[in-house]
Amino acid sequence: MFFKQFATKEASLSYFFGCATYARAIAVDVVAGDEAWFVEEARKAGVQITHVIDTHVHADHYSGGRRLAEMLGTSYCLHEFD
Repeated sequence: MFFKQFATKEASLSYFFGCATYARAIAVDVVAGDEAWFVEEARKAGVQITHVIDTHVHADHYSGGRRLAEMLGTSYCLHEFD
């Protein structure tokens, strides 16, 4: 299993983690404009991002989660109350 934290320019934290054995990963709380970082990290790790998750709607920045999921053709997850 691997885990990476990405400190964004908005002073937020995004997360990328997964399993190299199964070549699967998820991206969590992606900030708009940082999508390319996740694409590159997945390429370097040799994994496919299978899910993009926003833990909640963030008041301090725009999410790039939906855009990243669309770019990759993968699932985007956000709780129905957000």
